[in-house]
Amino acid sequence: MSLAVSVVVPFFNAGANIVDCLDSLLNQTLARDEFEIVLVDDGSTDGTPQRVERVRAGSPDLIRVERIPASGWAGAPRNRGVDCARGDYIQFVDADDSLHPQALERLLSIATSSDADIVIGKLSSDFRTLNHPIYRHTLTGRTIRNFPLVESLTPHKMFRRSLLIEHGIRFAEGPRHVEDEHFCMQAYTVASSVAIVGDLNCYFYNRRRTAGRNLGDTAAVPSEYYRDLAAILDVIDRRVPDPADRIPLQRRFYRVEMLGRLRGRQMLNYTADYRDDVLQHVRALAASRFDPSVRSGLPFFIRAQSHLMLAGDVAGLRSYAEWIESLRLRAFTTAPYWDERGLHLDIDAALYVDEVPLQLEPVGSDWAVPESAAAGVGIDDRIVTAADLATADVDCATVSRADASQWSTTDGLAFAIQPDGTATVRGAVTIDPRTVMGGGPLASGLWDIRLRVVVGGLTRSSPLRPASAPEGPMPAWITPADGRCVAAYWTEPNPTVALDVDEWSHPLHDLVTDTAELTIRRRRIEIEVPAIAGGPASRPAELVLEPADAAGPALVCPARLRATPDGARLRARLPRRSGRDDRWRLWVRIGAAGGPPPRALHLELRRERRRYQAAEIG
Repeated sequence: MSLAVSVVVPFFNAGANIVDCLDSLLNQTLARDEFEIVLVDDGSTDGTPQRVERVRAGSPDLIRVERIPASGWAGAPRNRGVDCARGDYIQFVDADDSLHPQALERLLSIATSSDADIVIGKLSSDFRTLNHPIYRHTLTGRTIRNFPLVESLTPHKMFRRSLLIEHGIRFAEGPRHVEDEHFCMQAYTVASSVAIVGDLNCYFYNRRRTAGRNLGDTAAVPSEYYRDLAAILDVIDRRVPDPADRIPLQRRFYRVEMLGRLRGRQMLNYTADYRDDVLQHVRALAASRFDPSVRSGLPFFIRAQSHLMLAGDVAGLRSYAEWIESLRLRAFTTAPYWDERGLHLDIDAALYVDEVPLQLEPVGSDWAVPESAAAGVGIDDRIVTAADLATADVDCATVSRADASQWSTTDGLAFAIQPDGTATVRGAVTIDPRTVMGGGPLASGLWDIRLRVVVGGLTRSSPLRPASAPEGPMPAWITPADGRCVAAYWTEPNPTVALDVDEWSHPLHDLVTDTAELTIRRRRIEIEVPAIAGGPASRPAELVLEPADAAGPALVCPARLRATPDGARLRARLPRRSGRDDRWRLWVRIGAAGGPPPRALHLELRRERRRYQAAEIG
């Protein structure tokens, strides 16, 4: 019987990780008669097969298990899964990872509606660096000729099974490096239509929760690694004859798989012998497989490194790697504020080298990487071109602390080189919590705000720090449509901008300060709360009166918080009292009974001669 989707999951000694993976698959919203789960055991020697069988016993009609002799690599079990699959589409999932509950339904929907050969779902990872701009928008009808698909080469995608079978597309088996990239490039070069899901975080690329390595974590022997990379270049040469299409693909592998291994912290941690071995193989492949047009089109930071690599300048490469490692983005914002559009942030950021702003070197009317950073590199390989400036990418990312998913806001920000040579990002950005998640509302939880810039071939990001010492709490906003609360706050002890959606750790009543204006008219009490805005919306609240002499029970007065774009007011009715003069400590809670503990105000409520009045506690 044909199915819509087969989910292929290879595993080897995955331990408890695979239970989390299977839970995410069993909780998919796609109808169970439309998909299957094909698990392929690559010769596990721990208790993983028993774990799998316990899960399978509850869903024998949905889960199939295949077993093969241990191969030690992911290629063979993935191929076995494809051979056994009955689905029109195949979704690869690693045993360490998980899918969003709606992932299969969403991926299949766009696959069928756009007749896509491949569907790339938005990814997040709590330990891997991802190319987030790829997943910024939902798109259809893409190919390697009109979209940078080459920037997404993990296999965690949905592939049309007939595409793989008809073109003989398989994973390299055995001890092979970059087999994922080889597989994806085979598929990309023959795909007629590729879709990208950018409005749902479909795939969670997770760090292992128990001992062991993630699938694909293997040490690279340079001779084997670059032999396998050459096989990918063979695919590109055979299947992409037009240089206009071929060169951008080659440039990605030159930039990432070759120069990327001679840059940054990993380069500095190599032993001398290993570093020299990598350099030898990179230089040989560069000379034999990449013509000057590939190198000349590299972004400026990478072009300078390419010059040093081609010259075999080990000392220069190390020095440049140290300089690149010291390059940081620092971002600052003035006091954020809310209006009907969302949270406004005025941003002023710059690239720094250690503690000093980066100063690019003037070359006529142009700019270049400083010669002091890339000694011996000619000006042609250090200059910042118009293309470099045009392709600089900036966004303000809203990042979940729960699952590392990221959502971009780009309007209002721009990268520029200032007259003194500093490289800056400036502008005003508005984050709308009602739409920032791919057009939908921001999920409950804690979120950090980070500025990210991709320029010159490097990606740098920074949290948003206050431009001056914060004064008082940051504001909160109650959304007009559904009355949800989004509080902006400064993290501690090092202040950076963050959001709390639905009062996870920052209750609304913490914004009722002791300096809030309090008015009492007869038995009605009203408290101005300017730090809360939005609406029009209202929330239940409570005013708690604790006897100042600790005698007798506390009195609870039902209240309402009413939010408007100009601020909020908390209103309550005070109790009737018969002939008694009383004093109470004043507490306030915003939210239904049973919520977070109320907040004590530095105020005392008194009833004298049948009149209520408030006074500060001395």
